[in-house]
Amino acid sequence: MSRFHTIVAAVDFSDTAADALDAAVALASSDPQARVELLHVVPDPVPAIWSDELPQIDLREIERTWRDGALRQLAALAAAASLDPERFATAVVVGAPAAEIVRHAERQHADVIVLGSHGHGLVHRFLLGSVAERVVRQAPCPVLVVPHRTLRGTGRTAAEANTAAR
Repeated sequence: MSRFHTIVAAVDFSDTAADALDAAVALASSDPQARVELLHVVPDPVPAIWSDELPQIDLREIERTWRDGALRQLAALAAAASLDPERFATAVVVGAPAAEIVRHAERQHADVIVLGSHGHGLVHRFLLGSVAERVVRQAPCPVLVVPHRTLRGTGRTAAEANTAAR
């Protein structure tokens, strides 16, 4: 029996996120009591306080539209993964992805967080930062990071895979 009873699968609807969901489902399949929490983080559409442009649109309506769309996509992912409705839940939160993933894992008392990485090399990661990297540093539980497809199964280093992908 697995010790991972509550599995938070953070998805951004990319190919790597789909692979991360597959990994989360595989972890859950070894324990009949395990639950998978599908989580998506949408950016906050409200401009930063230092912004000098205030759009003439209803930003909360945009947020609501993004949330509703993400919830529909999460439900479709769960259905495609054949998840038992009794063993999964979906959540959409607004904010900075790494912080919200960690916060959700804390609230759910997660045993593990599963998420995908991007396909960037070390230099790109250093310049741009990485949600996965921040989650690993801040998480209250183990984190399973599923590598981008360009980095798996080729026998190449990350730098070689990056060069080939360009």
